[in-house]
Amino acid sequence: MTAMNTETLLHKLAEEFTDEYLGDRPQEFHQIGGLTVVSALVFSSPDAQEWSGCDDVPAGTHPVHIGVVRRQDAESGRESAHVTMALIPFADPEAIAEAEFEDAIEDYQPLGPDHGFLWDSTAMDALRFDGPRPDAFPDLDAFVAHVESELATADAAGRIPAWVDVTVDERTGVNVLAFPVNAESAGCYEARDADGRLVALLFTAS
Repeated sequence: MTAMNTETLLHKLAEEFTDEYLGDRPQEFHQIGGLTVVSALVFSSPDAQEWSGCDDVPAGTHPVHIGVVRRQDAESGRESAHVTMALIPFADPEAIAEAEFEDAIEDYQPLGPDHGFLWDSTAMDALRFDGPRPDAFPDLDAFVAHVESELATADAAGRIPAWVDVTVDERTGVNVLAFPVNAESAGCYEARDADGRLVALLFTAS
C-alpha cells in the first residue's frame, strides 16, 4: 500500500472541507514556510471584534500549507488569488488522514472581506492592543497597508502572490501570515488521533 503524501492529503481535505459549487475548491497548494507560535492561535479578519483561539497549539515554528483559488477578470484580464484553506500539520500525513476532525469554533469567526490573518495572540497584541509595537508598523492600519501593497505586487510572470509573511516580534520571532480571501467567516478544525493527540489544525475561508 502506497503511503499517503502531503499533496494527496491536501486534496482529500479540500474535497471534504471546501465547497466546489461555491468555487472554494483549491486549484493549487503551496507550503509557505513556518508560522511561529508562542500563544493561542487565531485565524481572523485583521480587526475582528470577536474571535476564538486554539489554545493547545505547541509553541514553536510550524509548517503551513495553503490551498489557493485563482481567477482572471474577463474585462481587465487581471488575475486574483484567494486562499480557501490552510493546514498546519503536527504529524505525518497518514496520521492526519486517519484522525477525527472537530469544529473548534463554537461561534461566528469573522474573516475578510479581503484579508485573513493567521496569527497568535502575541502578534495580535503587538499590532492591535498593548503589546510591544514593531518599529515598522506603528498601528494596525500601517500593517494592513503593507500587506495590501505586497499582495497587489505581481511577479515577473504576472502572478499575484497568495500570501505575505511578516515578522512582528523580533524577540520571539512571532510572525503573521496574511492571505487574500473572498469570505466572511473562518472555520477551524482540530484533528486528533485515537489518543486525543492534536495532529493538525485545518483552517477554512467560506
